[in-house]
Amino acid sequence: ARLLSLWVLARAALMAIQQDVKLFNRWSFDDVEVLRALFQLIREKHSLPSASGSVRGEWLDTPEGLLALPSPLPVRRLQVEQSNTSIVVADKLILKVIRKLEAGTNPEYEVGRFLATKTSFRATPTLLGALLSEGPAGATLAVVHRFIPDVTDGWLYTLQNFRQGAHLAPAFLGDLRTLGQRLGELHHALASSKDDPAFTPEPLQTEDLQRWSASIMGEMGVTLSQAARHTPELESRRDDLLGHARQLAHVPPSGQKIRIHGDLHLGQVLRSGGDWLLFDFEGEPGRSFTQRREKYSALRDVAGMLRSFDYAEATVRLEGQPEGERLMAARQAFLEGYRAATRGAPFLPQDDASFTAMLGAFELEKVLYEVRYELQNRPDWVRIPIQALMRMEVRK
Repeated sequence: ARLLSLWVLARAALMAIQQDVKLFNRWSFDDVEVLRALFQLIREKHSLPSASGSVRGEWLDTPEGLLALPSPLPVRRLQVEQSNTSIVVADKLILKVIRKLEAGTNPEYEVGRFLATKTSFRATPTLLGALLSEGPAGATLAVVHRFIPDVTDGWLYTLQNFRQGAHLAPAFLGDLRTLGQRLGELHHALASSKDDPAFTPEPLQTEDLQRWSASIMGEMGVTLSQAARHTPELESRRDDLLGHARQLAHVPPSGQKIRIHGDLHLGQVLRSGGDWLLFDFEGEPGRSFTQRREKYSALRDVAGMLRSFDYAEATVRLEGQPEGERLMAARQAFLEGYRAATRGAPFLPQDDASFTAMLGAFELEKVLYEVRYELQNRPDWVRIPIQALMRMEVRK
């Protein structure tokens, strides 16, 4: 009887997941019993038939997954997300139901599972379980992570410190070195596999560098054509920026391609207990799962974080903060921490010149993405990446 009840309630929740948000019965995710049933489906590893195959709950047999939970199970729904539904379970776990489904392996589940079961990296809310649709249109329906209370968003934490004056406090610079260290540790973990084809590092080849360079130059043509209507003088930078992108194709190949975070910025890190947590391994939402799962240079993640510091500096300048040494000090501290944690790592370029050239090219790639994003979504913000393009020569 209990299993039948679980099945009925979970089916109601599954229908809510699998239909468009505007069409499903909204009451289902507001019903405590439905939320409990959905979680128990995962925790107890049940499987239910579905139209395209089956829906299976997975709970990882890791030490973190052995926690005791009270009965009846306290659950509460968070009201802060648009594309997902997040449910806090007993203030120990968070169940995220993915409403915008895409067929294939979701990187958040895949990377989280790898980190939880194959590595010792724990500077992240650990993945504990998932709800999977199996069949021709297989997909990840939901994931369960360790819930971290009393956290501070990395973006807000950085803004608070950037607002303190023209110079960053030594303690905050120490925090940024630690952030760089944590990213280095994440990359070591993601590069640690020797037998999983999805994660085993691959040698970086000349063809990879040429392909990435050509891709950046292609993006540049589209981006500058769009941005020239906003900033005509940007056209005068085209040749210099193209040279910056071409430089990547001529870097002597060394290092490896590995799985990376893929969408790293200050909004994807948390401060908890005086340390950093990195989370949200889904990758850039504008790319397909196949693209997000590609192995890449670890320096792409580094470039993403460096660009986030630029946004923090631009934000406080718009608020009226005077010009200072915040940006360069933040970049330097973060890079010091990262390089200390990855010294001699086989996945990075072997020499400083290659490191600098590749990092500069990936920063350019990120800025071009930012210009397109801001033009489409936040035109008032497009000045931030455009100003970065105008001064790009200082980032070599």
